[in-house]
Amino acid sequence: MPKPTLKIAAAFIATCFSLNALAQSVSINTTAAVADTSAMLDVSSTTKGLLIPRMTNLQKNNIATPATGLLIYQTDGDAGFYYYNGAAWYLLVTTAVSTDKQNTLIYTTKGF
Repeated sequence: MPKPTLKIAAAFIATCFSLNALAQSVSINTTAAVADTSAMLDVSSTTKGLLIPRMTNLQKNNIATPATGLLIYQTDGDAGFYYYNGAAWYLLVTTAVSTDKQNTLIYTTKGF
């Protein structure tokens, strides 16, 4: 096989392997367990949690074109977890309260 053809073949094979690597899931843990195939990111721990990005109300509202489903923790004002539903930010609540800002599902020990 001439050298230029060998170089092209090697580049093609390397490209195929790198494209396959990009399609993999990521697992973050201390057990070396592989990620669940249905998850893009699989985080597991029995001693630590997941820290969601924390920001002020102003910082949250300055996110340019937030993705539907984006989750943040707001540190000021009505502090708590907020998600973006594609049109507006909503505060996730853990207790039943009647305010216009908190129109999301509330899960209790008896269900929704």
